[in-house]
Order: sequence, then C-alpha cells, then structure tokens
Amino acid sequence: MEISRSDIVKLIEEKKTDSFETHLWTIIKRDSRPSGEIGNREIKVWKMNFWNGLFYPIFHFDLNKDDHLIKISDRINPAGRLFLSLFCILTCIPWFYWVFDDFDLSQNWPKILFGFIFLGTLVIIGFRIYKMEKEIQLEEIYDLLDMEIENSSTEKEWGWKKILLRSITYPLSFFLIAVSIFFVLKQGNYFTAIATLTIVGFYLYSDLKIIFKKKKSK
Repeated sequence: MEISRSDIVKLIEEKKTDSFETHLWTIIKRDSRPSGEIGNREIKVWKMNFWNGLFYPIFHFDLNKDDHLIKISDRINPAGRLFLSLFCILTCIPWFYWVFDDFDLSQNWPKILFGFIFLGTLVIIGFRIYKMEKEIQLEEIYDLLDMEIENSSTEKEWGWKKILLRSITYPLSFFLIAVSIFFVLKQGNYFTAIATLTIVGFYLYSDLKIIFKKKKSK
C-alpha cells in the first residue's frame, strides 16, 4: 500500500517550523500536540510525550516526485540534543577540577576513570530512552498510516537481543542510582544527582511500560 502526502499531513495537528526555538518552546510549554513542517519533498513530524519531554524524535518522511512515501528517518530534536550536551559537560566538571587546580593525575586516575564510566553509562541510558521513545511513536505512526511494521520494529520484548541489552542496561541503571545517592549527593553535586536519577527513572519507567503494554496486548 502506497502512502501519499495527504496521509502523512493528517498526522499533523499544528503546522510549525522545525527550529531550535520551536522545540525549546514545545518543551517549556509541554505541548504534546502532533506538530510538523511540510516541505516539497519532505515532511517532518514530531510529538512530545508527557513523561519524556526532552528526548522526543523528529520523523522525516521523504517523498518521491509522485508525492508517495519512500523512506522514514529520525533524529533527536535540537533542544534535547543541546540539553544532553550541556548535561554531559556539567557532569564532567566535578571530576576534572584538576585542570584548574594542582591535581596529581598519577594518584587520582581512578577518579578520572570513574568519571568516564559514569558519563558513558549516562549516555548509554539516554540513547536507550530516545530509542524506546522512537519505537513507541513509530508504532503509532504505522498504525495511523495502516502500514506493515518492519522486522526491526517487531522484535519480541523477550527476544535474545532485548534480554542481552537489559542484562547490561539494568545493572548500569542501578549502578547510577547507587552512585548518585551514596557518592554524588554526598559530594554536594545536587544537580548531577537529581538529573541522573531523573534520566534513569525515565528509562526504567518507559522500559517497564513497554513490557507490560506488550504483555496486555497478547
């Protein structure tokens, strides 16, 4: 079944321009209406979820000369990308104060290594949040457009890939929770601790939500 321009346009409730300012105001206002930008050969659609107000995707619908859909791609919204970058920078500051002070790297390399592990774990969890949000919204789009879901999107929640992934991300999540409570908070880094716990909480909540949703739909 071919998907036409008019089918895709029906996904949009409010026409907007895909810009940093637009997405920043979407996040500030908590505007969860499906919005989009309509171009000649490309239509962009995005929607902010209530629980995931930062890392929502922008879907790009590429059209051919006959205005039929040929490809769907995605990217994180620019405001969410900026927030993630700033958060990573702010998280690094407590571990890299040796740049501005007389810090003996040879004696304190474990702290530096720990900082990289902490930051890397956060990035992995953040990526998983984005990917899950993308999968949820993509399923909704496929349903609204009456499209068949590709094999990559129909992967079972308890397939071996998902089990392997959760065996890595869940321990990392609990690691971040423990570090934030017993180490970061005690060091007075309240912003890092609260932001970390929020991101990890989003991930665990969204993943469990997907699991139970799939279970109920069987």
